[in-house]
Amino acid sequence: MMEEEELEFVEELEAVLQLTPDVQLAIEQVFPSQDPLDRADFNAVEYINTLFPTEQSLANIDEVVNKIRLKIRRLDDNIRTVVRGQTNVGQDGRQALEEAQKAIQQFGKIKDIKDKAEKSEQMVKEITRDIKQLDHAKRHLTTSITTLNHLHMLAGGVDSLEAMTRRRQYGEVANLLQGVMNVLEHFHKYMGIPQIRQLSERVKAAQTELGQQILADFEEAFPSQGTKPKKPKAPDNPFHGIVSKCFEPHLYVYIESQDKNLGELIDRFVADFKAQGPPKPNTDEGGAVLPSCADLFVYYKKCMVQCSQLSTGEPMIALTTIFQKYLREYAWKILSGNLPKTTSSSGGLTISSLLKEKEGSEAAKFTLEELGLICSILSTAEYCLATTQQLEEKLKEKVDVSLIERINLTGEMDTFSTVISSSIQLLVQDLDAACDPALTAMSKMQWQNVEHVGDQSPYVTSVILHIKQNVPIIRDNLASTRKYFTQFCIKFANSFIPKFITHLFKCKPISMVGAEQLLLDTHSLKMVLLDLPSIGSQVVRKAPASYTKIVVKGMTRAEMILKVVMAPHEPLVVFVDNYIKLLTDCNTETFQKILDMKGLKRSEQSSMLELFRQRLPTPPSGPEGSSSLSLLAPTPEQESSRIRKLEKLIKKRL
Repeated sequence: MMEEEELEFVEELEAVLQLTPDVQLAIEQVFPSQDPLDRADFNAVEYINTLFPTEQSLANIDEVVNKIRLKIRRLDDNIRTVVRGQTNVGQDGRQALEEAQKAIQQFGKIKDIKDKAEKSEQMVKEITRDIKQLDHAKRHLTTSITTLNHLHMLAGGVDSLEAMTRRRQYGEVANLLQGVMNVLEHFHKYMGIPQIRQLSERVKAAQTELGQQILADFEEAFPSQGTKPKKPKAPDNPFHGIVSKCFEPHLYVYIESQDKNLGELIDRFVADFKAQGPPKPNTDEGGAVLPSCADLFVYYKKCMVQCSQLSTGEPMIALTTIFQKYLREYAWKILSGNLPKTTSSSGGLTISSLLKEKEGSEAAKFTLEELGLICSILSTAEYCLATTQQLEEKLKEKVDVSLIERINLTGEMDTFSTVISSSIQLLVQDLDAACDPALTAMSKMQWQNVEHVGDQSPYVTSVILHIKQNVPIIRDNLASTRKYFTQFCIKFANSFIPKFITHLFKCKPISMVGAEQLLLDTHSLKMVLLDLPSIGSQVVRKAPASYTKIVVKGMTRAEMILKVVMAPHEPLVVFVDNYIKLLTDCNTETFQKILDMKGLKRSEQSSMLELFRQRLPTPPSGPEGSSSLSLLAPTPEQESSRIRKLEKLIKKRL
């Protein structure tokens, strides 16, 4: 009875374990086995006959049975482990489901916050729209009132001018005429209006009548011998320049007065700057020209016109000297004197701090306001440079021909050029210094312990973060002086890239995987630097060719250094020739640094250095020598192909 039950159990078990041919084939492919027990068509009788082919072999039956029992126990243990693992999988699945549900709830909260933020933004836009309309209305109303006041002054001045001319009040006319002409300048763009044009014609008529009247009075007072007094025209005036020359020795009083006035004006500019501060960033004023410089040149123009009416001789030279003095004072006190001072930072940056660094957590050395101030001073210096050149031309037009050579404002223009260079250098130093801790962290990493190539390293992320913080601010503030923004980009590249290569040489020793990671980091930095002029901008503009050439040349050299480090140093001749071909650098010190990066011993280095000196090519004399060395440098196509191979290698490793 027991045997029948066991037989039925075995038949039922075989029916349950009966697998389809496809499933059986898949199992054999995943778990290939030569054990007869694993075969689908297992036959117990044949298996036993295989184990005991003869009667004599039955003597080992106990040993065979023990082996089979041991195998059964192992199978039981494996089955038990798998079953327990499946119970844990269920728990993990439930936990993952709970986390997914929590994430979905969190996503719903984020969506609510986003919707509320959009509503708030729309509300702010509606509020500010009304404010902008009021601002425009206020500005237009102020302009209208000012223009109306000027018109009232002009109309009253013209009436008074005509009345004084008729009464021959020449002393009062001199002051009034200058004021009327200054007011009339505000109406040049309104000459299309008949009433304004009529007032302008009346002023011109009064000037003509006044000139003719004065000449007539002179001729009447000093009539020519034997001729009847006539009413001469202005160009034939025999007294032209005689009156002004009589007063030339006494015009030093006027020059001293202007010296004092300009000194007070500069002091007022300094006080106003301290009280009002620099232009605010993120506004229309950010990076704008300081209004004080326009006031200075308007005053210069007024002085020049007044002096030229009195004399075009030595007093004009004296006035030019005063102009030069206060141009230099403006450059020193208002521009250079207000540039932010640089401070050396003693703090360093470690790998752990880089790993913890979050976006925006580390501020640049200069604040947003200081960056805007530097850009504003740069723009002002450029305006002063261009206007000083125009001032020199106007002075040469006004002064006597014999004195033109004594008008020279080159020194003052050089002073403003120095302010521009100092401003650009400050911007470069600020960004450069912000990137220094990241480069220091790069050189202190244990590159020989890097086990796999991953995404870009934390120090690269730090450099990119500082670039994205500073460059858009500088570009926006220098929008009106694009050429100086390009100079900033070029100077930063010329400063950062050699410094990066210097720190690259400090990364020693480097394993093969470490060199691959550094090569990937270098390529990431290269791409960011190529995009630096338009980084963070809505308008994508192609970088200047001069800037792109500097970045490609410098960063390609860094990539070539790492490729030489990655190359095996044996055979020695192949390694040396490969170095000369890739780097085209005949400097023994550079070759020594490469060997240090590879971690070679001094005994190995000495033989390689000797071989390097022997294998150096002897450049032929003439222009062909330089061209032959340049041919050794890889072409952009070869470089692109190598980078693609490296990226494939990284993906394969991951």
